[in-house]
Amino acid sequence: MATVQAFRDWFWNEKVWLPGNLTWKEFENPPPGEYYPLEKHILLPSFLLGIILLGVRFVYERCLVVPFAKYMGLTFKKRYALEKNPTLEAVYTADKFPEQGKIQELSKKTSLTERQIQRWFRHRRSRDIPGRMKKFRECSWHFLFYSFSFFGGLYVLWDKPYFWDSKYCWVSGVRQHVPNDIYWYYTIELAFYWNLVFTLVTDHKRKDFKELVVHHIVTMMLIYFSFASNQIRIGTLVLLVHDSVDFWLAGAKMANYVKKATLTDTLFGVFFVVWLFTRLYVYPFRVVWSATFQSLDHLPIWPAYWILNGLLWVLQILHVIWTYMIVRIMATKFTGDKKLKDLSSDTEVSTGGEEEEEDIIQGKTSVSNGCPPALSRSPKAADSRKKRRA
Repeated sequence: MATVQAFRDWFWNEKVWLPGNLTWKEFENPPPGEYYPLEKHILLPSFLLGIILLGVRFVYERCLVVPFAKYMGLTFKKRYALEKNPTLEAVYTADKFPEQGKIQELSKKTSLTERQIQRWFRHRRSRDIPGRMKKFRECSWHFLFYSFSFFGGLYVLWDKPYFWDSKYCWVSGVRQHVPNDIYWYYTIELAFYWNLVFTLVTDHKRKDFKELVVHHIVTMMLIYFSFASNQIRIGTLVLLVHDSVDFWLAGAKMANYVKKATLTDTLFGVFFVVWLFTRLYVYPFRVVWSATFQSLDHLPIWPAYWILNGLLWVLQILHVIWTYMIVRIMATKFTGDKKLKDLSSDTEVSTGGEEEEEDIIQGKTSVSNGCPPALSRSPKAADSRKKRRA
């Protein structure tokens, strides 16, 4: 325990996290009727709440999402019986689509026929590809939380002066009272990102998995560190800007999985407009600009300034990367260019349903990390494909 405390004292150095000559004692003893945050006030509560959210998600999916999905025609994915075979599994880890020569070689090693080996690889690939029911359940959870967090955030921020004028994020420096509604808004947001981290392994692994992990880590660090140094006001604006777009994308995916093409296109169109406005205008030119430049009118530059602003700019770089992916999706939608098809699943509007999944299992479509291409063929393309098969 002494070692842990020594590390905490070293890490939470006042000269790093607090501007000027402020000390943690001033945070521990604020004026009467006011509350200044301390990092220990959010870490454990958010972690425990993140675990509770796992149970909330389980009940929500079982009691509401799955019955609704079945009503809309979705079914659980068929699981093929698969015998354990260490030799084939070792090859599968390195190459999910072995060539004919490799299959012949494996046939000699395992005493299985080539057809049996091909069938084993098809069934093994099938296990790595999530069905539409699984994706629908994940998107439903994201849709519920992001809708709740965005409109809840609007409710708690509406009467705050810094919601309308960002200069009030910095008035009085970091000696700013944090009311209960803002504290819980911040804590619940961090709890949700804990929840996302807990389910990274079990949820659908998208092609931009690495970017997604970076995004989660950076966001959690921003929430945690900004809370500890009482830069919560600008942090709430960052959270609100991000939450404003995510539920539109989740809704578009859900509509796609139940094959509501018009609703999918409408929701994705709204998402695209909101994304461009919030991620390429509001966030960089209002929020990040305020944190980078406007803050200097009220605060000196201190080490945490570089840490927190650096994390804000990392998020903006991710926004640019995802904007590029989204624009490619829009280009595919309107041009039908097949070369643009294999896109990030995080911005997917369609996964091609069961037919494209079967193509992937059979080895007819490119695969990355076991995920299908993000944007499906258009309905017209699907009809023409059926005619060719006929």
